[in-house]
Amino acid sequence: MRVAAPPMTGLALAPRIPVAFAGTTGLLDMAGGDVGVVICEPWGYEAQCARRALRVLSDRLSALGCPVLRYDQPGSGDALAAGADIGGLAPFDAALAAACETLLSGTRATRLVLVGLGLGAALCLRHAVSHPQTVAGLVLLAPPAKGRVWLRELQARAVMIGEVTGSAPAPGPGEALRIAGLPMSQALADELRALDLTAPDDMPACPVLALAREGRAAEGALCEMLAAETGSEAGIMSGYDELMTDPTGSLVPEADFARVLSWVQRLLPQADAAPAGNGAATPPAARLAGPSFTETLCLFGPQEAMVGVWCAPARSDPQALPVMLLNAGGNPRAGWARGGVELARSLAASGIASFRFDIADIGDSRPLPDGPAVVHYHAGLPAQLSAAIDLCEAMGGGDRVVVAGNCGGAYLALNGALTDTRIAHVVAVNLQRFLWDPRDDVAEVLRFGHSSASEYGRKLFSAEKWKRVLAGKSDPLGILRSLAVRAWRQGERRLAPWLFGLAPFSRLYRQVHANLAALALRGVAIVLVFSEGDPGLAQLDTFFGEGWKRLAAYPNIEVAMIPDADHNLTPDAARLALREQVIGAALAEATSEAAGAQPAA
Repeated sequence: MRVAAPPMTGLALAPRIPVAFAGTTGLLDMAGGDVGVVICEPWGYEAQCARRALRVLSDRLSALGCPVLRYDQPGSGDALAAGADIGGLAPFDAALAAACETLLSGTRATRLVLVGLGLGAALCLRHAVSHPQTVAGLVLLAPPAKGRVWLRELQARAVMIGEVTGSAPAPGPGEALRIAGLPMSQALADELRALDLTAPDDMPACPVLALAREGRAAEGALCEMLAAETGSEAGIMSGYDELMTDPTGSLVPEADFARVLSWVQRLLPQADAAPAGNGAATPPAARLAGPSFTETLCLFGPQEAMVGVWCAPARSDPQALPVMLLNAGGNPRAGWARGGVELARSLAASGIASFRFDIADIGDSRPLPDGPAVVHYHAGLPAQLSAAIDLCEAMGGGDRVVVAGNCGGAYLALNGALTDTRIAHVVAVNLQRFLWDPRDDVAEVLRFGHSSASEYGRKLFSAEKWKRVLAGKSDPLGILRSLAVRAWRQGERRLAPWLFGLAPFSRLYRQVHANLAALALRGVAIVLVFSEGDPGLAQLDTFFGEGWKRLAAYPNIEVAMIPDADHNLTPDAARLALREQVIGAALAEATSEAAGAQPAA
């Protein structure tokens, strides 16, 4: 389970500036050195997993005195283009070139170190060969030696993720594959299939640090060849697998990043620690415009640690409430399968503004001082939501909002409404907890919480599972402990309504109903949206009884079901159903006023 990166004691964090170029956005860490760093992220799902770790790497590089720029690849994150519309590598090359120019023109840096991960490493290598005059060094992490092999791995991983999430990959017309709902066009796949870094036309004219994934012979040979040809350094990236576990469980590859930092530091001039921002030109506001929206990348909150995107409609509906879109687990603000981006832009097409943002220590948002090791379900999150609503007001969104989130985001939406009276509507998707039980371990719940006890039972008797156990890659005692706690708590939950607060869960039960009563009294409309069969539905049985009869006490609560959907709402039809729910919430006030104005029959 992912926890916060080790505290960076004494680390002076450079101020950041949002930037926009080549149809995408990025964050420029404004350190004052002569050597800048551009971080080129991997493609698709890998970028989603690595987003937080690359932000940590960026902060640590800027502490060395390097201005650092990270950006979203075309078709990923907050970029304008849809993934399926990227028809080759040219847009990726153009975005990297624009990122380099943006850093060089916006800071005092005159030379660059390029850091690439996965496909980003291949892009950096190509750029270094074609731009020897500005590239002072090259860090290649897990570079794909041969595109056809990399694509086969990607397809296999897409199938595995589909099995885990319950949503099998289903490429659409013109798509070669989908991984975790993220499409790759057939045209891009064809070009990648022909990519072969092992037979380069030219070698980079700069020092290289090349780290291959363990057990990938072709990658290892490529890294050794680059090191030999440039008199540089090759090795193994030991933390790759843990980095790419999933967006919530991803671990910062500490040993690999320490090696990168040490290597980059050796390239820097001895007196390269100029004051942050020295010589920097202030760039224009970081905005992207589509046919029905304009998006602005924003920094906000304490020390401007948090990052979000304000999506303003081209033609605003004056009666619509703006929508706050929250992180689900460790997914960055773009959302699982870019669901957050798609939802925000479809809301804009309906005249509805929105703000999607990363809570502290998720995605691009830095951790807050004295923040928790595990940020999910933490009691301090409602204050972060309130800071986002403050920004919404400052952007002209008014003082009443809709808040929508999935899983952990649903929990924050519901509990944030208790502390911030500006929240008028809540759309809580696949809520797993009405209130956090302090006896539970957050890390363990996030690791085991979305599978049923029967599924764990089957895993315990699975031959494949025991192979992983014997190889030291699984934790059977953790699963057994989780099963035992579940069994005990299940009995406690069944008796909660009749224990009158005498047992821990009974007290929590009473608090949940007190909270819901307070929201009902305030008139906060709540829509509980669930995928059919989602484990979170058990919460309704627990707190509202058989047939959810006790829901009748809360006329402000509605339950909506989405068929044929996984927990993450990967299928397009599931995301369309959610969009209708959110649009309905944003327009609910105008609808109710219009209904009230109708003459009586």
